Amino acid sequence: MRLLIKSCFVYLFLLYSLAYFISANAANNSIYLTQSGGSTALTLNIDQIGNSNVVGTTSARVSLTGTSLTADIDQIGDSNTIAMTAAQANSASFTLRSTGDSNTQTLALGASGDVQSTDFDFAATGDSNVLSYTQGAAATATSGNTDIVVTGTSNNLNIVSEVVSGVNNWDVDGSSNDIDTTQTGNASSSITADITGSTNNIDIDQTHASGSTSGIVDIIAVTTGGVIDIDQCVSGC
Repeated sequence: MRLLIKSCFVYLFLLYSLAYFISANAANNSIYLTQSGGSTALTLNIDQIGNSNVVGTTSARVSLTGTSLTADIDQIGDSNTIAMTAAQANSASFTLRSTGDSNTQTLALGASGDVQSTDFDFAATGDSNVLSYTQGAAATATSGNTDIVVTGTSNNLNIVSEVVSGVNNWDVDGSSNDIDTTQTGNASSSITADITGSTNNIDIDQTHASGSTSGIVDIIAVTTGGVIDIDQCVSGC
């Protein structure tokens, strides 16, 4: 009898372990959120662990509107997706951390409204990840600060920054990464990059008005077979 009980316990433990493994590695969780807070502050924290998790889609996005928005999102796993917009905000802070491969993140701050004093921190560890980040396109955005840290290979970053006084900082460690950046605005703007790895492809279009405004690009690259293309223009590059 004691042996039978022990065998049953081991069997149940194995079943529990298998269920946990499946849950952790094939999560398929989805989050859809539309928030409108006016002058009310919002703090949003999301943690998703596993594969194929979703925070919004192109047809059912996560949409935020309000003052003093703070969002902190962590996705750990592979093939996760984020699609988020902040239509209007004052003093907005977004932190997005991604660990895994083949993740896709799309974030638009002020693409259809006025966003002021935005701070975006993005950290990705893994391969073949895609980030599409838009700040202020077709709308007014002021004082935007963007910090991006990427560790891995074959990652694709598409960044559009139409910000009055925009600051972009990158730290890229890995090979075959593709970074495309467009930065415009009627005040001084800057891009600072530290890039390590081979066959990285960096394209920068930086447009600033004439006169006292300036566009600054400061890149330190340790690379083999890399391509860096920088265009600085008074009007559209």
